[in-house]
Amino acid sequence: MLSSRRIQPASTPFRPDEVYRVPTQDGAAVALGRYHPRVPRRFVEPVILCHGLGNNRHALDLDERHSLARHLARAGFEAWVLELRGRGLAGPPLEATFDDQVLYDVATAIETVRSTGSKEVLWVGHSKGGLLVYAHLARFGSAPIRAAVTIGSPFTFALQPGLKLFVRRVAPLLTRAFLPTAQLGRLAPLGLPPGPITRYLVHETNLEVEIAKHALASIAADIPGGVARQFARWVRNGTFDGDDGFDYRNLAHVKVPFLLIAGTHDLLATPLAVARAREALGGPVKLVMAGSAHGFRGDYGHGDLLFGRHAPDEIYPVVESFLSAQAQPV
Repeated sequence: MLSSRRIQPASTPFRPDEVYRVPTQDGAAVALGRYHPRVPRRFVEPVILCHGLGNNRHALDLDERHSLARHLARAGFEAWVLELRGRGLAGPPLEATFDDQVLYDVATAIETVRSTGSKEVLWVGHSKGGLLVYAHLARFGSAPIRAAVTIGSPFTFALQPGLKLFVRRVAPLLTRAFLPTAQLGRLAPLGLPPGPITRYLVHETNLEVEIAKHALASIAADIPGGVARQFARWVRNGTFDGDDGFDYRNLAHVKVPFLLIAGTHDLLATPLAVARAREALGGPVKLVMAGSAHGFRGDYGHGDLLFGRHAPDEIYPVVESFLSAQAQPV
């Protein structure tokens, strides 16, 4: 399946062992970067790592230290970094909905990775990357996902102060085919922009200044208008559903083990918003609160769950430990 679609890495900072651009059934494409285990392979199931809203592949693979993908490869997993349609190696910006990504991007990633020889996969999603696995399993309860980790993924948007006001303010932009949020990367030399947006996205005290600049320059991506409009509707109505009305919270039939990681200082995916998924999921759920009151070296926000100064030392090992317990040993 992969031999005819293999491409060379197109971006110098992104250097997995193999990179593929794979067409989806609806005519778009996703990109996948494959890291082979850096030690003798320990686990049968490969891991797919998916970025969040307005991000690209670099969110899970920024540099040698701030890369959950490379951390898992060093731990004996095969790790695949997924880049959703309309950004980076997957292709130019295009109109799309969250439903398109649920139905086609996730399915394409899973089947591509499974074509290399594994019956099941493991899934790790940051922010929207976690919402995608919830939604995919809600629609396809028998999807071959052995276990999943969500990092800063809010199961509801009714518990975040200020989001409704923000949606009202950006309403004129929601008519566009895509929101040009990739332009935020141009601000990187100046550091993180002041104001409430930054407070929602990171807890700045957890970030090294240069890493913050590097992340901003590397991970910002345009948001498809259809995706933005769905998120706006969820914020306004307190829902989490498809444009066809399908309720993505219908997860009682899903028995997949989940690890939910919430930053205690995350204003976008508040601990209560993350924890709400426990009430819906039908399988075993472990909830980890990443904050000083729970044994961590600081109180985590949203993006610093991936890029925080201590994230590689205390967030990544939590993910690794959970996946190690759920995966089949080789």
